[in-house]
Amino acid sequence: MVTKSDVDQIQPTTNRDGESYVSHRSDVHFNMTGDFMTGVDFWIHATGETTNGQLIIIETNWVRGTEPVWHIHHREEEGFFVMDGEIKIHTEAGSYNAGAGQFVWGRKDQRHTYEVVGEEARILVIFVPGPESSGFEPGGGIDKYFYEARDRELRTPEQLAAEVENLKTNYGLEMFPELPHPRDAKA
Repeated sequence: MVTKSDVDQIQPTTNRDGESYVSHRSDVHFNMTGDFMTGVDFWIHATGETTNGQLIIIETNWVRGTEPVWHIHHREEEGFFVMDGEIKIHTEAGSYNAGAGQFVWGRKDQRHTYEVVGEEARILVIFVPGPESSGFEPGGGIDKYFYEARDRELRTPEQLAAEVENLKTNYGLEMFPELPHPRDAKA
């Protein structure tokens, strides 16, 4: 028996007016071919606009070596639900592992990164506006950045510096590409 949802099948990528919708995984997928995360698969299930600025939900599939550089979110807090595989979260206070079925919450204004333990990990990333915020700014949620940067390639030091400034100015995200990633520090 086929049942029909009472919720309209509105996609975040085509209708961002705050109405109810059901995310269809095949319709919200892209592979990041530029930026700091080349090779990462993204499924943006909920945008700041579709949730009226309340949260952003992104499914990601990370392959070892594609993890983000050290960074700080100054506008949002970030949670990671590990759906498959294992990741190691690194903060200035220390490092810890999270495996399938575990959830990690990160506060804004804390420098962090993570690495895939093994070959790959599938993670549901949840962003919410930080304390003292009334929601994501129109056109300024981190989801907008991922859409904007998905096909951008950073090949020169000047392009990298311009992208670091873009993230800081427009998205409240401070990047530290000059810091060695913890995965590279291992013998």
